[in-house]
Formats: sequence, C-alpha cells, structure tokens
Amino acid sequence: MFLYSVFNLMLMVVDSYLELVRNLAGQIEEASKIEPDRMPVGVINKIVIAGMGGSAIAGSVLASYMHKSGIPVSVSRDYSLPEHIDRNTLVFAISYSGNTEETLSSIRTAFRKGAQMVGITSGGKLMTRFREHKLPLIKLPSGLQPRASLAYQFIPMLRLLGKMKLISDPSREIASTISALKKASYDSRAKSLAGKLICKVPIIYASERMASVAYRWKTQFNENAKIHAFSHTFSELNHNEVLGYTNLHADYYAIILEDETDHPRIRTRMRLTRDIISKQEVPSTQILVKGDNLLTRLFSAIHIGDLASVYLALVTNTDPEPVVMIENFKKRLGKTPFA
Repeated sequence: MFLYSVFNLMLMVVDSYLELVRNLAGQIEEASKIEPDRMPVGVINKIVIAGMGGSAIAGSVLASYMHKSGIPVSVSRDYSLPEHIDRNTLVFAISYSGNTEETLSSIRTAFRKGAQMVGITSGGKLMTRFREHKLPLIKLPSGLQPRASLAYQFIPMLRLLGKMKLISDPSREIASTISALKKASYDSRAKSLAGKLICKVPIIYASERMASVAYRWKTQFNENAKIHAFSHTFSELNHNEVLGYTNLHADYYAIILEDETDHPRIRTRMRLTRDIISKQEVPSTQILVKGDNLLTRLFSAIHIGDLASVYLALVTNTDPEPVVMIENFKKRLGKTPFA
C-alpha cells in the first residue's frame, strides 16, 4: 500500500510525462501518419543509422527487426561513419534536436561517399542542412525528450523501407502492435518490477535478437530513474560476465527478457544462468515476451521497461523527465573548440 501511495503522490507532479510513456500505442498511430518530404532513390544493399543516445535507439531496434532481412543494418554512434559506406548505402541521420554534434559531424562522411541519406529530426541544424541539399527529411513533432520520441523516429523509418521494397509492407505488423499495446495492461507488471528494484542495480539480459530492447531498458533506467544499469546478451555473457557473480560488490537485480521464439539453447542458457544467479543470492525476474510478430514483441518489451523505469523514478522521489547532468555537460562541451 505504501508503494502505491507514493506513486499516487508523485503522479500529480509528473503526470504529463507518465501519460506520454503510457501512450505508446497512440504515438505509434500518430507516427504512422508522418511521411518523408521526398523519397531516396537508387539501389540499396546496406543501411547505416547515425545517432546518439535516445536518437540512436530507433536504429538499434531497426537492426533487431531486420536481422533476417538479408540487408546489413548497423548503428554508428560516433563523429564519423564507417568507411565502407558507398552510393548503395542508405544512411538515416537521426538527431531529435537536430543539433547533436556527433551526428552532424558524421554525415560529412555520407556526403563525401555519395550515400543515399534521410534526415530524421524535429529541427535544428540537421533539418536546415537537409533542406538546403534537398535531401529526404522526416520531420518529428517537437517538445519531447529524445528518448520519448522512439515511435516517431522508428515507425516512419520502417514505413519508408516498406515503400522502398527493402522490407515487406509493415502495415499489418504496425496495426497488430498498436492493438496489442492498447489491449494489454502493462502498468501492474511495471509497478511490481519497479518495487523490486528500489536500491538495486538492474542488469538486463536478453538474446542477441532482443539486445536492442535490453539496451533500451538500461538507458531508460539511466535517464528516467537516474541510476546505474547494465545490459548484456546470451550466449556471450556465459563466456565472461557470469563470473562477476563470484565476488559481488553491489546490490544487483537481474532481469532476463525471454522472447518466446528464442533458440531453445538460448532458453536453456537463460534457465541455467538464472539458477547460478539465484545460488549467489542475487534476486532476478524472467519476463516472457509474447506477440504475433517480432515488431509487437519488440515494442511490448520496450513498453514494460519504459514504464518500470518511470515508476522506479516515482517511488524514489525522482522526476523522470529532466536530464540536468546531460544538459550541463553539453553546455560545458559547447564552450570548447570543435572544428
């Protein structure tokens, strides 16, 4: 009862941000109506997403979604893009603010290499440059935290790839995802998990297919709850990180995200790993992610993590929306020379 009383008190303070997070289905619906001002042209055989922070997550989710497409998808979080890009590369430059210096710097490589480019932003220098060069632009709604604009970044990008015939038409999967998010109630699961994470350090594990989701959870705990969190993937973690449970120096809580279509051996590894963790007296939760298609499973899992991170912020008397340290860091960085 105490937990829910604290939730109700804090809700009055940050109700608008919580409602934004809760309304993922509505955001996907709105995002489905966003169109690029023009389409890229040419033959595409690989995709690179340039972005940082909350503006890079959409690229990571796209890589997860397209893991069986036959088209390589990579995410570049840097001041430059991989040198292998060429005229047959489609580069999505994503910066919610439009002023992310790494992204603005990296697109110089795309210009030099003659890559096909699409800008995704709410404004800023990125929008100005893409309009000056008459390059395809996806204009996002303004006034959001970048991490809260995932649907607006991802869904138009997915629909564009469908129109280019690089993937199958995603319309049915999008509709199915909206329906699933509207019908299912994620609040109770997220609140329950948040209650277990008080004064804990979350470690999120998933298969390679769901790696983007595990990383999204990690960053949402960082930015919303303002705590440390970490993520890793099966089966790589069984070759290194599992040994970290030998000498424990923090109060950890392990969260295992299990996709119902994960490889049987991965699911076995999850079970055995959780057993090892339990024997070291580290609490854990395993969440089975279900859905009619991969897109639905990806966004259902993302939704639980988003909500849990906000509810953890509320129960620890933390405002989930502002990112003061990041903004202060950017101000200090802006005072240093950059060519």
